[in-house]
Amino acid sequence: GCGGDSRNHAGTAATITLTEEDLVRLMAIEVDRDGQEALAFVRERVLPQVQRQQNSRMKGVLDGGTAGLR
Repeated sequence: GCGGDSRNHAGTAATITLTEEDLVRLMAIEVDRDGQEALAFVRERVLPQVQRQQNSRMKGVLDGGTAGLR
């Protein structure tokens, strides 16, 4: 919607790259409905990539670039 918090989520999209091994692991998580393994996967594979992208985006903004604001 157009709530006040929508602005906080602008520009937070991230692209992550999954290896063949990641995909196999994801399929196993889905088949087993393994919540612990799913959480481990997010912490080990997904979050580090997202955080790295957010950090580089913020660095660009702090360096005076406007790329992160568009």
